[in-house]
Amino acid sequence: PLSMLSADRSTVIVNTHEEMPPSFIRDRDFEFPGQGLLAALRSASRPEGVSMLDATRLAAALLGDSIGANVLMLGFAFQRGQLPVSGAALYRALELYGRNVEENKLAFDWGRFAAQSPEQVERLAGGGDREELTTTLTDLIARRADFLTGYQDVAYARRYKSLIDRVAAAEERVRRGSTVLQEAVARNYFHLLAYKDEYEVARLHTDPGFLKNLRRSFGSGAKLTFHFSPPLFARPDPATGRPKKYEFGEWMLPVLKMLARLKWLRGRKLDLFGYSADRRLERRLLADYERLLERVIAELDDSRFDMAVELVRLPDQIRGFGPIKQQAAARADKARNRLLERWAAAADRATAPAKRASAA
Repeated sequence: PLSMLSADRSTVIVNTHEEMPPSFIRDRDFEFPGQGLLAALRSASRPEGVSMLDATRLAAALLGDSIGANVLMLGFAFQRGQLPVSGAALYRALELYGRNVEENKLAFDWGRFAAQSPEQVERLAGGGDREELTTTLTDLIARRADFLTGYQDVAYARRYKSLIDRVAAAEERVRRGSTVLQEAVARNYFHLLAYKDEYEVARLHTDPGFLKNLRRSFGSGAKLTFHFSPPLFARPDPATGRPKKYEFGEWMLPVLKMLARLKWLRGRKLDLFGYSADRRLERRLLADYERLLERVIAELDDSRFDMAVELVRLPDQIRGFGPIKQQAAARADKARNRLLERWAAAADRATAPAKRASAA
């Protein structure tokens, strides 16, 4: 609480990484109040007493795991003279903790380095969100196609790339050198293709890299607990109205591995999960989007280019799960219908002079 801070003597170190709270699940347009929180901290602390670093990102980039963020911040605070204990005592405390000792010591040292030479540490960490800053459109598409191969199969990834190539050709025909439409489709088409169903949840939870990282971070003796809401028998939670979640032990891993191997059933008649309202909605959204792209490819012209970009970006509005996603999809459907009315009207205006000339 801010009441614990003193404007005369308090100093604050802030991890600026933004982690969305649970309310984001219910409010898909939730905006993280980061700047407001920082302003409140500055007013409640002594002048120049607030230090900021994205410790989560730095730990992930420098150590390979964001779990070291807290120890990295500890080293940052120590280097700035804000801890009334010696470095030797802190090292000893990490040793006594007894878990990931060397990794924690390294995180502590990186925190000290970040306090002493922040620009150099940023360079070593990649200078921010490296994927978004340095990835070309070609890399972006290739990475998503690779993901879709693991998500389903090679044919599924080929389906993604093939339609993007056709969009790119239409865009080049209308606006030479532009990639705005292609990039919007690359992001939003992937969003609809890679919906997170039961097979994907199973695949992600049983990924060898994920499990190895868990063991490395929490020790080989750590026990896993899963909280799932099985769609075939989960009852509604009286408090929320949503299907209730149940706790499962580590015995679920073999079950999940088997389920992950059954991903080839996705969308087929034998896919029992595919009959749920959520799965039917996701398949309908994907089919609608592919039909929309076919129309955009066939009818795109310069006068409707901006409208096309707006249309293909609509899936970005469809986020969340269950009723939240259903409501978002309904709003997106209405927006699409309004845009398509404008699209058709623009086509009518374009052909009207030719019709009058023909009649004359």
